[in-house]
Amino acid sequence: MGAVNQKGYACVPLSCYWKNSLVKCQIGLALGKKQHDKRKTLKDRDWERDKQRGFKKDLD
Repeated sequence: MGAVNQKGYACVPLSCYWKNSLVKCQIGLALGKKQHDKRKTLKDRDWERDKQRGFKKDLD
């Protein structure tokens, strides 16, 4: 938990399953995205959305 709180890591559930009356969850430690990666992801998502809107207008 120290790495999660201090260094920007995150706990990510890898798998969850039932065993008898308990739920077992396998977790992993992952490093979060950097700021420039987040900007690129948002830019790509916006481009894909705009591209789809353009194609829909052409079809109508």
